[in-house]
Amino acid sequence: DVWGDGDLPPGWREISDSSEVYFWHVPTGTTQYHRPVAPGNQHASPNAEPGAGDGLCEKREDCAQPSTEVRGAISSASVSSLKTRVAMIRMISPSKKSFPVRSLGWMEMAEQDLCEGRSSVAVHHCIRQLSYCRRDIRDSAGVWGEGKGMLLVLQDRMLNLIDPDDHSLLHSQPISSIRVWGVGRDHDRDSDFAYVARDKNTRVLKCHVFRCDTPAAAIATSLHEICSKIMAERKSAKAAACSSTQASSDVPLQAEFPMPKTELVQKFHVLYLGMTTVSRPIGMDIINGAIENLLSSTGKEDWTPVMLSIADTTLAVIKEKAGEEEEEVVIECRVRFLSFMGVGRDAHTFAFIMDTGNQHFQCHVFWCDPNAGSVSEAVQTACVLRYQKCLVA
Repeated sequence: DVWGDGDLPPGWREISDSSEVYFWHVPTGTTQYHRPVAPGNQHASPNAEPGAGDGLCEKREDCAQPSTEVRGAISSASVSSLKTRVAMIRMISPSKKSFPVRSLGWMEMAEQDLCEGRSSVAVHHCIRQLSYCRRDIRDSAGVWGEGKGMLLVLQDRMLNLIDPDDHSLLHSQPISSIRVWGVGRDHDRDSDFAYVARDKNTRVLKCHVFRCDTPAAAIATSLHEICSKIMAERKSAKAAACSSTQASSDVPLQAEFPMPKTELVQKFHVLYLGMTTVSRPIGMDIINGAIENLLSSTGKEDWTPVMLSIADTTLAVIKEKAGEEEEEVVIECRVRFLSFMGVGRDAHTFAFIMDTGNQHFQCHVFWCDPNAGSVSEAVQTACVLRYQKCLVA
């Protein structure tokens, strides 16, 4: 009986998910944590009325106040209702993974933003822009469901957005077509999730951002599991096809050689002031001290024109030679051994500290034109990518 459940009053049902138990008043859609009692019961608690459910999320404030708006977007009743629907979907179809979300809109992205080393920075930028609800951005961003609560459902290799009220399909995205996804990195952005895919009509790359009622890492983990399963199935199918082809071939041995992986390399023409030994591997005071030491002890005529080559694994300082002479690598520093970097008090100066082992640290200093901003950003991107690879490994 959909209107009753065991010893509960008429119209109430008990809903359980993996972590909590809710009580759902079917006619009104209200939910609460306390077990409801019949109106005639003398021991009924005044807090057990249908409309007295515990608030699960702050009420949304005016969009012009970022300090409060980023904390909540859905009223307590709608969040509770969404949680109940998620619990019911999980009981009906355990293979589905459903998450209560709200669309914050999308921002257009360029293809170069998704190259290795830049994608995570670009996605994080979109999350920050749309999370703070700036009106000039929100007015041009497509918001599914008019900004109301919806369900993000992962099932059968598809990411679907479902209206929780009439169960209509708002959007459907094949998971295999998603280029990249990410979660907010700021301490108050861990409930924001984003993915990048190409629009099937305009073929424009769009970064779609959502505010989640639960930590967004759960969606990212589920997507990772689905993609791992897809890749495993493709690998098995490919192995089976290769085995079949090899069995029917006259060639005794077939080998598939891996394609070389292109590494993103950025190069900058800079002046190398030199190297000085420092006492600690980190700290802007160390960086500024090394820069000022070399600026005061050398003249501009002593600085060496070099090419600073920055890849996601290695930083190299290359002295260019005239004519047909080979280039000379003056310094080569693996990104994993780069312990600190920064821009000096003069915006033209940049330095990084390299750990050479046995508690010895070297600080290399450069002069950049028109400023050191681009060089600093490139080194930071390489460090972020190296950190991501360590996490995946």
